[in-house]
Amino acid sequence: MKSIFIFLISLIISVPLLSQAIIKPNFALATHPMVIDKINVSDSSVLVTLTLKNKVEGGEFCANEIIYIQELKRKKKAYLLKASGIPVCPNTYKFDKPGEELTFELEFFGFYETPDYINIIEDCNANCFTIYGIIINKEMNHDVDMGFSLYKSGNPELSVASFEKAVKEHPDYPFGYLHENIIDVYAELKNYEKAREWYQLLISSNFVDKDQILEQISRKDYFNHLETGEK
Repeated sequence: MKSIFIFLISLIISVPLLSQAIIKPNFALATHPMVIDKINVSDSSVLVTLTLKNKVEGGEFCANEIIYIQELKRKKKAYLLKASGIPVCPNTYKFDKPGEELTFELEFFGFYETPDYINIIEDCNANCFTIYGIIINKEMNHDVDMGFSLYKSGNPELSVASFEKAVKEHPDYPFGYLHENIIDVYAELKNYEKAREWYQLLISSNFVDKDQILEQISRKDYFNHLETGEK
């Protein structure tokens, strides 16, 4: 009986960790018209399912041999194991028309610990793709998803509260696009005091995308309210 018990314990310990699936994770920025359909994270690999939408006549696409995911806290990298559903450069996938979509998978080596945030970076010389600030953390993704869902359903007050929760509970997230969403919603609610408060937080931040976000905000109709202090 004791030997059977020990065998069962060793069998349980030897079983790999179950994979964690993140459906349509949020991210800050992509250099190409891409969405992330799913990320499966296990102790041995990270499998990313992506969909690219062609925007031009005669569009082509391929995956370089050197693609890696970068963990944003410790800057560790995990390199590509294999690509499925997409040719490896210099071979290319040729789109028939604008609007056509291509779904493909990239499988990478795994990390010792599941990261909260990653970038996906294609290391090449021209037309390389990068997806910045991908959120792996499930709780943060839930709050961001809830923020977008509440906004679409006509509840901006609850929406902005959900975005604020995502930001405040994850202060180490190095991108500022959620701040822009918060400022947008407060401006729509004509709560310019809160909008200015978050705008100042953005200005004083060290976000990777700060300059881009500030430039986008400067083109919006409500920008004068942030600058002049008008209510």
